Amino acid sequence: MEFRTGKVVDGRIVLEDDEALEEGAPVHVVVGDPDEVVTVTDDELELIRHGQAAAARGDLLDAREFLAALRAQG
Repeated sequence: MEFRTGKVVDGRIVLEDDEALEEGAPVHVVVGDPDEVVTVTDDELELIRHGQAAAARGDLLDAREFLAALRAQG
């Protein structure tokens, strides 16, 4: 899974980079205001910092494994 940004041009989504997506590739689109303020609690901020530290150590979880675990929790 990767995150990429773009904008709508003539009713189509145009990505900011030049890399083309594979035809038929599944995508998720989140529409939002880039200037919108996002607020988080102190607990959420601590979780973010914990995740950043884990990533810096290389303690990562494959996205497929993560999604499978979420599905299993149902």
